Amino acid sequence: MPESALEENPRPAVEPSGGLPDALTEGGLRGSSRLVRSLAVFALVGVVLYAGATVASDYDATIFALVRFPGATLLLVLGLVLAGWLIRGWRFHYYLMRAGMPVSLAYSIAVFLASFALTGTPGKMGEAVKGIFLKEDYGIPITSVVGILVIERLMDLWAVLLLGSFSFLLFSEWIGAFVLCAAVVILGGISLCMESAYRPVLDRIGRIRGLAWPSEKVLGILLTGRGLMTPRVILVGLAASISAWAMESVCMYLILQRFHLPATLLQANFVYCFSTILGAISMLPGGIGGTEAGMVGLLAVMGIGYSAGLPAVILIRVSTLWLAVLVGVLFMTAMLGRSRARRNSVRRFH
Repeated sequence: MPESALEENPRPAVEPSGGLPDALTEGGLRGSSRLVRSLAVFALVGVVLYAGATVASDYDATIFALVRFPGATLLLVLGLVLAGWLIRGWRFHYYLMRAGMPVSLAYSIAVFLASFALTGTPGKMGEAVKGIFLKEDYGIPITSVVGILVIERLMDLWAVLLLGSFSFLLFSEWIGAFVLCAAVVILGGISLCMESAYRPVLDRIGRIRGLAWPSEKVLGILLTGRGLMTPRVILVGLAASISAWAMESVCMYLILQRFHLPATLLQANFVYCFSTILGAISMLPGGIGGTEAGMVGLLAVMGIGYSAGLPAVILIRVSTLWLAVLVGVLFMTAMLGRSRARRNSVRRFH
């Protein structure tokens, strides 16, 4: 990880107000152990899920297929996945700029990748940790960053839906479910723009004793998201999202091809996009279980049996979900180490 991405800190070397919560820094070993435990539980669930799925298929054939997968193709897949992450990291930086939060591109991408460590949370909401880092280093309100996170999720889902729409006619049995998912996602975006509907409700809730603070924060999140729902910002963000997710759809196609499974690019595109939507809507940590089930089911519709398709499902998920968690842990560790070092220097100074 480039040191320049972490060394920059435009704020004076003083103890930031609020800082990172106990779960990340001030709790020391206790905070680190919490993070490690949560990651370990998520990883254990994944191991059990994939091990069970492998045992339920032809175990030897699945392991043999994974081991024999061409190394050159695997490098290409990983390169495309990484390129997609960098595009989405740039998109996060763009949203920060449009929201009036001047942050360097290197720092934006570093924080974006660090948030992958908490991908294994329901709806990936753990990625809101980006806001904690930005508050500590730049004094940016966490609610503003969470508002950007909402837009990121919305653009991701819109992009995946648009990509999937190119192929959904090939899966007539799934058209109803696809349209239903599309309606939910589109309504979510429309609701975000309806400030006249949610502001009065939140204002009334805020008058209730003990609810003023949460209602104010929720309103701040929604208003930040609403401020980014302009035609130009939507088009730029959507173009970046489509580019990034299209790369992962291509990865699905390459993997299916190298396993000698009968699938066109359009078919692979729908399998990846629709199963990703299913995983997101399920709100399961990292979409784990829901996404894999969707892929296996769609491959079955294409005539690809469970045992034959399982290696492809495992490999695409390892290349996207599990690699993301690993990269996130590395960047998160670097960011937390930098934060602790700065705190120690401030304490010595005082």
